[in-house]
Amino acid sequence: HSDSGHDRVESGPGVARVSHEIGAAVVSFNTRELTLRCLEATARAAGGRDVALTLVDNGSGAGTAEVVRRGCPSWSVVVLPANPGYGAALNRAFAQTPARLYLALNSDVVLEADAIGRLLDFLDKHPRCGLVGPALSYPDGRPQPSAKRFPGLGFAIAETLWVHELFPRNRWVARFYYAGLDLSRPATVETVSGAAMLIRAEAFHRVGGFDEAFRMYFEETDLCRRMSHAGFEVAFCPGARAVHWHGASTSQTAVRDTEYYVSYVRFFRKHVGRGGACVL
Repeated sequence: HSDSGHDRVESGPGVARVSHEIGAAVVSFNTRELTLRCLEATARAAGGRDVALTLVDNGSGAGTAEVVRRGCPSWSVVVLPANPGYGAALNRAFAQTPARLYLALNSDVVLEADAIGRLLDFLDKHPRCGLVGPALSYPDGRPQPSAKRFPGLGFAIAETLWVHELFPRNRWVARFYYAGLDLSRPATVETVSGAAMLIRAEAFHRVGGFDEAFRMYFEETDLCRRMSHAGFEVAFCPGARAVHWHGASTSQTAVRDTEYYVSYVRFFRKHVGRGGACVL
């Protein structure tokens, strides 16, 4: 069981109390068809490696857990009816599956067949790196920005006032997404998209995992910031690729904009200071 008395953990081949090479966790919320596609692609990308597969369903009303139990027996299923958020769901999955590396995935991500292998090779060759993310694309093939800098106060205020929506090609946005960096090659960056990340377990545990106060948004930015402070690098690996149906889960809730800005302010209060958070 997880540490919550309300969580239901179902046994399966992926829930052995031994250490695995990789503990892979997919977090879903009302994305049943995308979830099944994600699980199929993830299992295929795992290949013959020692990968423990866990689906964490955050209170979906679409029968996702039941469908996975019937059709995907290699996946263990954790149901969190109260939907504690993305980071909290991953914390629970990783806590029940000791592993050398952790793979965190949104349910709207489809990995290419060699993506896990390429991310694994990257971490093995870069021992100072604590977390690496793949290149993401939209379903139509367009590149999706996934390597980012930590937001500064000026950037955050401009985003809040919709300046970036009105002038999307401004120099602050270009800098935020590393426009001057050759992202066709692996690069050390400040943060990557939380939709798909391979994390070194040593680094994850040293910084205390995800901060569950970030229920939605900025949980990966906060994690990367703490990893950087702990002496670990964060990297972008364009050789590993995945398709991301961006916002498939969050588009279903009317509170997503509120959650976004609440997390934005929380990030500033934690990492910039109360003054910056107050201004934002």
